[in-house]
Amino acid sequence: MKKIAESDNYEILYEYEKVFLKFKNLDKLILIGEFYGDPNTAIISKNEDFCTIGGEGIIVYYLNEPYLEYNKNDKKSKQWIEWGRNDDGPTVWIDCIEQIDSNKIKLILENSEQILLNV
Repeated sequence: MKKIAESDNYEILYEYEKVFLKFKNLDKLILIGEFYGDPNTAIISKNEDFCTIGGEGIIVYYLNEPYLEYNKNDKKSKQWIEWGRNDDGPTVWIDCIEQIDSNKIKLILENSEQILLNV
């Protein structure tokens, strides 16, 4: 598995289009996303409230109980949200994600366009 983000308590890893959250203190791994093609980028928020993974759109996964595993058929989960991934309009390809403040991220698309999102 390849590591694409790390914080004090978590790591984000991916392998074969699947993305996992690793709990460092428990050595536990859960599925938090699936992408067409591997993800390009990921961040874990500074206060560890959420993480965001980008590639074919984004998945914002909220780092709180019950830590449900990602299910691409569950479009109404409170554990994660998706954006720019076919079902909600055209697919958007993400090259970079930056945290702007506690609940705002900046997405940099493959065409260099920048989008701000509240999470």
